[in-house]
Amino acid sequence: MKISFKILITAILFTGYAATSQTTSQALSKINTEGFQKSQVMDLISDLSDVYGPRLTGTNQYYTAAEWAKKTMESWEVDKVYFENYCDDCMGWEVKSFNIEMIEPAYMKIQAYPYAWTESSKGVQTGDLIWIENYADLEQVKKQWAGKLQGKNILIGSAPEQNMLFDPLSSRFTEDQIEEAEKSILPVPNNPLGPSIGDIDIIGNLDAIFNTFMRKDDAFFAFLKAEGALSMLGTTPFFPGVIHPSGTYNFRESDEKTVPYFAISPENFGKLSRLIDKKLTPEIKFHLDSELYLTPKNNVNIIAEITGSDPKLKNEVVMIGAHFDSWHPASGATDNGAGSAVMMEVMRIIKESGLIPKRTIRIALWGGEEQGYLGSMAYAESHFGKVKETTRKKEVENISAYINMDNGAGQMRGLYLQGNEAVKPIFENMLEPYAYLDVNNLTIQNTNFTDHDVFDYYKIPGFQIIQDPLNYGTVTHHTNLDDLEYVPERDMMINATVIAALVYQIAQRDSMLPRED
Repeated sequence: MKISFKILITAILFTGYAATSQTTSQALSKINTEGFQKSQVMDLISDLSDVYGPRLTGTNQYYTAAEWAKKTMESWEVDKVYFENYCDDCMGWEVKSFNIEMIEPAYMKIQAYPYAWTESSKGVQTGDLIWIENYADLEQVKKQWAGKLQGKNILIGSAPEQNMLFDPLSSRFTEDQIEEAEKSILPVPNNPLGPSIGDIDIIGNLDAIFNTFMRKDDAFFAFLKAEGALSMLGTTPFFPGVIHPSGTYNFRESDEKTVPYFAISPENFGKLSRLIDKKLTPEIKFHLDSELYLTPKNNVNIIAEITGSDPKLKNEVVMIGAHFDSWHPASGATDNGAGSAVMMEVMRIIKESGLIPKRTIRIALWGGEEQGYLGSMAYAESHFGKVKETTRKKEVENISAYINMDNGAGQMRGLYLQGNEAVKPIFENMLEPYAYLDVNNLTIQNTNFTDHDVFDYYKIPGFQIIQDPLNYGTVTHHTNLDDLEYVPERDMMINATVIAALVYQIAQRDSMLPRED
């Protein structure tokens, strides 16, 4: 029987397509079995947060956690695991003990936690409390308070507005919110799902942004210290009673350190401010025993690789990452132990599934993200080229994609595409097998304030995961409650498994992901 040439070619092409489809299906099946039925992600987050947290930049605790991560991935027989240093002058700071209380006009235990990189109190101190509400106007502060602060404790900032807790503390994105984001045609919308500061070159202006938002109060702090103030007490309106000591960034060796500085609960702040309004003078008794030290070897990014198998494609890389550092008042479970554990689990799933990707898959667990992308910036300048310079290293061209996770422990709902229209149909196809989990929502919107910004700056396709907020912004973000109790197991398992599937498919593509112009 004669078979026409066209029919023969069609049959061959169809057979090839079916085989490829079957291979992908088999790979996803293996990933699902490993990620859903044999998950280790909760063991990872428990070790990382309960045993090795917190992981403040520069500290011995951070480095001990980094060694654990390295040894853990080595035990999975990942092909390469290594450290890269990112900072020579980032100081460690740890609390030995502290206490703060009001002893007049009546006793009150003050719910508090010290801010990072503040000085010790040198024993127990006692002094009156005064209130400087508008401390942003430094000239006015000097005019009113110069010569009057010796031996005083300073309550700073405005009293939080009353909050009767009618709004829920935890939530998931609604269908309407997701649909609105999916329909967006602009990368910088009016109401993005995640934090965004608009169409600004964050990386190119990082120093200016950092100084504007994070170092803006340095002159005021220096004035208090020069005047002989004993301590500062501030708050953030996290109700009910949540303590939020995120706000000091004097982490470099050369930075002037502040007097002992405590974040206190909004309720305690409210009472102290009301007493002062009534012309009463609270008397504060406190001590802070903390240690500052410089150990440059502590400042490391943790890098690991599953080497690609294709002779032509193995030098191309699919990167995943999360920041490994945390703030200090709790265990850093949701920020960002959850992201780190998920990305480690992605590597384990792919390795344990026996899958051999064509391209290299590389994980980077970044240090110093909370201090302004220190780890990812150092990596980028070393591997890609200097910021604000046009010359780029060859390695930039070899990164197919970077996928980041840093929005708490909520379930993945999709991806922010960062304005990269060309990847949308590709990701739609890759995520379709997981549509039943509602993780395949894509928005052209940007989101900012984490490490994918760095890759986006270098025109590498960099993406952040859309995650349900849960109670990240109301309870756990940079607070004393950032603990494992707020990490849902099902969400973590879904995140790790779906990202593993996505990353593997990107690594198997015939071509790299398209870049923005």
